[in-house]
Amino acid sequence: MTEIRYVVLSDLHFGAQNSMLTSVVEGSRSPAAPGGFEVEPGTPSPLLVAALDGLRALVAGQSQPPTLILAGDVLDLALSSDAVASTAFGCFVDLALGGAAPLFGPSVYYLPGNHDHHLWEGAREAQYIRYLRDLAPGEPLEEPWHVTSLSADLQRPAGSDFISALVKRRLGCGHIDIHHAYPNLALVDPAGHRCRIISHGHLTEPIYTLMSSLRDVLFPEQTDRSPTIAQIEAENFAWIDFFWSTLGRSGEVGTDVGLVYADLSSAADLDELAGNLAKSLVSRNHGPRWLRPLESALTVAVTRREVRHLARSERGTPALTLSAKSESGLRRYLEGPVLRQITEELGSVSDDVTFIFGHTHKPFVEYRQLAGYPQPVSICNTGGWVVDSSTPALTQGAAAVLLDQDLNVASLQFYRQNSAGGTDPVQVLAPAEPGVNPLHDKLAAEVDPTSEPWRTVSEAAAQLIAQRHRLQAAITEARA
Repeated sequence: MTEIRYVVLSDLHFGAQNSMLTSVVEGSRSPAAPGGFEVEPGTPSPLLVAALDGLRALVAGQSQPPTLILAGDVLDLALSSDAVASTAFGCFVDLALGGAAPLFGPSVYYLPGNHDHHLWEGAREAQYIRYLRDLAPGEPLEEPWHVTSLSADLQRPAGSDFISALVKRRLGCGHIDIHHAYPNLALVDPAGHRCRIISHGHLTEPIYTLMSSLRDVLFPEQTDRSPTIAQIEAENFAWIDFFWSTLGRSGEVGTDVGLVYADLSSAADLDELAGNLAKSLVSRNHGPRWLRPLESALTVAVTRREVRHLARSERGTPALTLSAKSESGLRRYLEGPVLRQITEELGSVSDDVTFIFGHTHKPFVEYRQLAGYPQPVSICNTGGWVVDSSTPALTQGAAAVLLDQDLNVASLQFYRQNSAGGTDPVQVLAPAEPGVNPLHDKLAAEVDPTSEPWRTVSEAAAQLIAQRHRLQAAITEARA
């Protein structure tokens, strides 16, 4: 009997105003509510309740609950405070992991993304502290690790006290174990015939490897043509943590960053971002003051060119499922560091490989013929639960990627924006791989978009899409 064993969710963005899984009330007169929109993080979003009810219906009667894999940007630490993001996340924990009959099993995998990258920094530092405590006196030190193995380093776990505390403080959730993996997690069948790689996916987009790109431009002799996952993260972790996860929580500066996020396709915003970044870099230089004006001008010019070249990808291409830059970045990531990680850790590349990621907020299921892989690779994107434009973006929506005990893969799309400003009905996306897929067939037979709970999912999504369009229009107007 086919049963759902894993549920992959990504880009929930708890705490952010543009997340449809964060409750937002309209018409507030609070001075802290721009445009009259105010977050109520302690109230579950109607779409959150409906979506989890749908998943609960699918796993009813199973021999065991599925394992939850949270694939990044779960807490939005770039666009909300710790308290707001954590409170909104608590609503999810109560509904998904608490109660007498929890939806998911007691082991949860958490793969940080760019908006919650700071959680990975805390987790890996805690991992290194445990290593130091267990180290014999006089034994030489290893350098801290920037990534986990594909198996999530179960022999050297990188747990987050922060996430664990948030989960365990909720009623009935004291037994939940959080396992951190970063940036990739592999699920492999016992025979090694099927391999599923799960990642948030931000390292496929060039803006998140900006420091590596700047190094290549400024110091071409240092360029490594075949970097490992660990090298990429070591070069860029401070940049990702600084702007995309930490800086957005910094008072008024964080508010400004939020406005930039709301209109990242703006050339003026990108130039402002590049200028501020370059000035920050120059201010840390302790060289002669008389050189700083020239150094500043050159650094601003180089940084502005690179930011303009790299930044306008997914946020600036709402009509494309995957921009040309992200398509190139995806191929580079899978054919380079991911392929190397699979080969070094698993010994060989399976004939049946699927790459599951989010980050782009655009769900899709497609094939790619990639160098180094014996067969075409299935690519599944989970989309995202946000609306970040004031007009419909027809490629944006959210899906859960489901896997059964044999690692068959199916994508359940909860919503996708349509031209009328609402949503397409709930649907099971067609599988990328040809042949038999019992999980897809099972879901396609069970999910009737005109019946409950799926009809309520679509109704809630349509209402919230319209509200978030009004919210984004208000934010853009405030910036003008």
